[in-house]
Amino acid sequence: MSITFQQSIICKLGGHVDSNPELLISYPPIEQNIDNPKEIISYCLPIGCKKGDIISKKYKKNILLSYIFEIKKAEHRDDLFSFSILVDKQENIELYKEIIQEFILILEKNNLLTEDIFLEYQELIYHSLNKEKDLDIENISIDLSKIFNEKRKELNKSKPKVKGSFF
Repeated sequence: MSITFQQSIICKLGGHVDSNPELLISYPPIEQNIDNPKEIISYCLPIGCKKGDIISKKYKKNILLSYIFEIKKAEHRDDLFSFSILVDKQENIELYKEIIQEFILILEKNNLLTEDIFLEYQELIYHSLNKEKDLDIENISIDLSKIFNEKRKELNKSKPKVKGSFF
C-alpha cells in the first residue's frame, strides 16, 4: 500500500499558566516538508479549539486533519493536544477522521494516551497508519487493518445510491 499522508504532527498546549502551543514531534521531521513550523502549529491547534474537535483545513495543496484531545494532569489544568496528519486532498478525509478518532479512543481505553507514548512511537504510528497495518504499543495490539476495513464499510453504507436521471 502506498503512502497516503505526508506528515504526522503532535502539538501541545500545556494546562499551566502562560503556556503557548508548541510542536512536540513530527514524522518525518517537520523541517523536511513544512516551510513555517509556527504557522503549522496554528493550523494543528487553532485558538478556541476544544477536546473532541476534528478540524480539517486546507494547507497548500493538501488537507491538514487534526483531532483535539486532552491528557489528564495531576496539577493545573489538563494539557490539550492535537494529533494531525497532512493528507493529499484526493484522499477520503471522512475515513481518516474516523480512523484518527478511533485510534485516540483505543489509546485512551488502554491508558496509553500519554505524551511519552507519542514521543516514543511517532514514527511507528505514522508508518502503521499509512500502511494500514497493525500496531503494537507497550504490549497492546491495535488492529488498524480491521479498523480501516470496518470504517470503510460504514462510510460506504451511509452514502445513498442515487438512481435515475437528472434533467
